[in-house]
Amino acid sequence: MTRKIAAIMAADVFAYSRHIAENEEETLSILATSRKIFDELIDRHGGRIFNTAGDSVMTEFGSAVDAMRAAVDIQEALRSRNLAHLPGRCLQFRIGITVADVVEHEGDLLGDGVNLAARLEGLADPGGICISRWVHDAVVNKVSVAFRDIGEREVKNIPTPVHAYIVDWSDL
Repeated sequence: MTRKIAAIMAADVFAYSRHIAENEEETLSILATSRKIFDELIDRHGGRIFNTAGDSVMTEFGSAVDAMRAAVDIQEALRSRNLAHLPGRCLQFRIGITVADVVEHEGDLLGDGVNLAARLEGLADPGGICISRWVHDAVVNKVSVAFRDIGEREVKNIPTPVHAYIVDWSDL
């Protein structure tokens, strides 16, 4: 096991269980298409998927800027793809990003930073991105997005509150 600093991006489908219950085959087909988009854009931005489970994707990047650019490109590509589906049949991902000191073990990343990225994802709106202060400070003035400060948030199983920001790229 080795330690390293990494930008961690967690993504998860909003209301996945409801979509599966309503139409399993269609949902799985849309999810497979979404994963192709993820895979391509993560690779394009120098990231690596280190864990998946069902509808969730955990990715590492060497920089917060690369993670942020990948997240925005993914959400834009998914938004365009969703235009081809009926409103109730669209899968919307929420994305959370942090930078953390993590443990790498057999290709997987472990530690509080991985958990924090997943908790930030839960603070994002469907189709949105939520980032930690560490990411904000690293990417401000380096990416063409705006930020809405949502302040300190208590999140499950993280001992101290995390300062978080919602990312907005719609008006840029």
